Amino acid sequence: MRCESAMRLIQLNAFNTLKQKISAGYSEKWLRRMLSTVGSNLLETRELTSSMKLEIERKWRNNLGDYRFDPTSDKPKRYVLAMFPYPSGNLHMGHVRVYTISDAMARFYRLNGANVLHPMGWDAFGLPAENAAMQRKIPADKWTKQNIEQMREQLEMLQFSFDWEREFATCDPEYYRWTQKLFLMLYEDGLAYQKEAQVNWDPVDETVLADEQVDDNGCSWRSGAKVEKKVLRQWFVKTTRFAKALYDGLADPTLEDWKDIIKLQKHWIGDCDGYNFELKVKGQKTSIPIWTKHPEHLKEALFVAIHPSNLLNSNKVNEGKLDIVIENPILGVNLPVIVTEKVNYPEGNDCYIGVVSVEEDRQLATHYQIPLNSQSKVESEDLRKNILAQASQLNLGGYPVSSKLRDWLISRQRFWGTPIPIIHCQSCGPVPVPDANLPVKLPLDSVGIPLSQNDTWLKTSCPKCHSPDATRETDTMDTFVDSSWYFLRFLDPKNQSELVDPTLSRRLMPVDLYVGGKEHAVLHMYYARFMNHYLHSKGLVSSPEPFKRLLVQGMVMGRSYRLKGSGKYLPAAEVEVIDEKKNKAIEKATGAPVVALWEKMSKSKLNGVDPLEVLKEHGCDTLRMILLGDVAPTSHRNWSEATFPGILNWQKRIWMTMHDYRLLRSAIEPAQTPPDTEEFLQQDRKLWDARNYFSAGATFNYKFSHQLSVGISKMQGLTNAIRRSAPEVVAFSAQYERAIAAQIIMLAPMAPHFASELWEQFRALPNRLNSSSEEIQWDLGVFEQNWPVIDEEYPLDLTFKVNGFECCILKIPTKDLNQLTHQQSLDLAFGQDAVLSYIGQRKVRHTDFVLYPGCDAILSITLEQLSKEDKEQLKNQTGEVKGKSSKKDKKKKKKQKEVIEQ
Repeated sequence: MRCESAMRLIQLNAFNTLKQKISAGYSEKWLRRMLSTVGSNLLETRELTSSMKLEIERKWRNNLGDYRFDPTSDKPKRYVLAMFPYPSGNLHMGHVRVYTISDAMARFYRLNGANVLHPMGWDAFGLPAENAAMQRKIPADKWTKQNIEQMREQLEMLQFSFDWEREFATCDPEYYRWTQKLFLMLYEDGLAYQKEAQVNWDPVDETVLADEQVDDNGCSWRSGAKVEKKVLRQWFVKTTRFAKALYDGLADPTLEDWKDIIKLQKHWIGDCDGYNFELKVKGQKTSIPIWTKHPEHLKEALFVAIHPSNLLNSNKVNEGKLDIVIENPILGVNLPVIVTEKVNYPEGNDCYIGVVSVEEDRQLATHYQIPLNSQSKVESEDLRKNILAQASQLNLGGYPVSSKLRDWLISRQRFWGTPIPIIHCQSCGPVPVPDANLPVKLPLDSVGIPLSQNDTWLKTSCPKCHSPDATRETDTMDTFVDSSWYFLRFLDPKNQSELVDPTLSRRLMPVDLYVGGKEHAVLHMYYARFMNHYLHSKGLVSSPEPFKRLLVQGMVMGRSYRLKGSGKYLPAAEVEVIDEKKNKAIEKATGAPVVALWEKMSKSKLNGVDPLEVLKEHGCDTLRMILLGDVAPTSHRNWSEATFPGILNWQKRIWMTMHDYRLLRSAIEPAQTPPDTEEFLQQDRKLWDARNYFSAGATFNYKFSHQLSVGISKMQGLTNAIRRSAPEVVAFSAQYERAIAAQIIMLAPMAPHFASELWEQFRALPNRLNSSSEEIQWDLGVFEQNWPVIDEEYPLDLTFKVNGFECCILKIPTKDLNQLTHQQSLDLAFGQDAVLSYIGQRKVRHTDFVLYPGCDAILSITLEQLSKEDKEQLKNQTGEVKGKSSKKDKKKKKKQKEVIEQ
């Protein structure tokens, strides 16, 4: 009965709507025929259901196009890269969000005619796999491969358009062979070295941590254990050698959307306002780092002071002179060593060089009966350059760096990592493994046995003297080494002769869009930038910066519930929410107060949501759009079913629109022509305006701002505009047809299956109205279409801002705006009363012009600060009545323009 009532209501509404159109020239026969068609078929497919969406996805699963990058294509390249995952075995919502973002952008670039590289691989080494394998008493590689297969299957269920032919895992010997080669390159260039150092020891994971992997509370970044201090001989990479280049590189004009990441990187690197020198301890194999703002101090040095905590203070004295000396080749004399806390150590340093020109240093030298040499303070740029050149020749350092930055400690005392390709010989010392013997493979037959205890693997012969008593290096590399260059291997994953073909890397780098979490903004980004700068210095890549544009996505947050007293987490089923907005809740069983929070999803907080469960209920496309909707990719996404209806209803409206469109178009009689009425023409014009307006908005948010949630809002606006059309417009308007086509194409990057089905229905429509236009490729699928182009005569915005204030907007035809220059925009600005009255008598400090072709343009004018007199004058000017410009006004504007141009 309910269905029959609904049918009658729909037929009545449709009849009343169509009845009003009789006066426009339609025949009663045609109207009734159309009504009959609508009434008889409407309820069969007009309502989009979850089961229908799942069926659509099954239909299109293997028919969404070829995603492989074509190295032979002359199309413009776009390298879209999402940070590759650790293969834990199960996807979480964070994974789904980051790959949905990168996939939407990759599909968008393809629709814009680009040859897109969108690869996927696995950051597969590390402690979790090793610990899990030990617990299960299976080899770590077996555990890792199982997880990779499981996660790949899940990723394929979500239909991400990855080029799977480029897939690799960092634990593949053919990958870590080149990680080892990279280490040897660094070693040969003096950038990888081994020394004894006080290090951070994680007592739970039983391995060394870099300073970067210890949080502000002194705890391990992974295990959370309180870090201990140990003295061990460790491997380091001299990242400080590139500190100044890495700092200055953050000002590279090619970098886009780095924003807060630049601040984080600069803070980590620090101001490179001094120089680092490595001075040897006489009679020992160790050296001591000396940082100073004044390289010339090496010429007037008296002593080296060290803090009592320094490793050279082996007897742990609190104050005194040691029986060791430091070699100073620049001065030509050895320097005594004093243990003291009475000097101003540079930030982050426990070494200090005392000099003649500092009174306190002379007093300390006198106290310890250190002779005051005759050298006096000399400030000369030539002397400084000479000393730095000497230091470089003597391999003592002398490169600019901040006092706090440290070299990268890469040694890890665990099994599941890239073996360091060094052989230790009693006669020859550390010897690099020859390239022909790479990779140095892990012994996969052992479970949980440290490399240092695996005699079969450990013992080897020296490549240099062929002694049979040599041993392999038992430390493995930090997993950050594996991920510091993976973006290059994706370019050339099957290359057997070199890390990457330089010709290919020069053509395809940098990465055009890099998508990942902000938690990697310091460590991973710093190491990756260092490695790319290093390889650039070797001529292997064309640009020092590896990532042109960043899209740093926020986390997916789940609702967690904690008992107010104990802090114990409760599952949602055991909680009753009293006030959703105020986060008030109680435990159902006891009535105890519960604190409701939005926190990062995790098993321990009982607030995780399995994406596969959402996938089963709503389908892949809906899940993707839910993750992209409501909030920008850079913001945290609170996962709540309360946000679902917006996307679900939008999908339903699009489906209804296409359904009704098909029925109305099918009912057109062959001889029927578009009505020649003012109302029809007005609606046709409104659709032209809506298609251009919303297409420009969606394009801007895809291409320039990456605010994909706003892009969805723009597309929803187009849907609403389309659905307001009267039946005769739906049936006869060529602009309606163009608007529908634009709607489907712009939806395709986010909902590929749904858009493919809609496009198939669209192509099947009879009585095409734009059949002769090249805009719609009627014989091709949706992913072979061209992105909607804004009509040349459509007026776009040229916005004028003065000191950040938006004071004027001009409407300019698209064809003219796309060709607009900075100077032309200035000329237009100076012709606007609103701009000139705001500027007044102030001088222009600078101007900035940004053009977003096919979207809009912005001219920003920055003025010098106003004096009190100018402020008063501006008040008077802004109070003037606006109207037609008199000769006096024109002279005034001319004078103002002359002032501005000065």
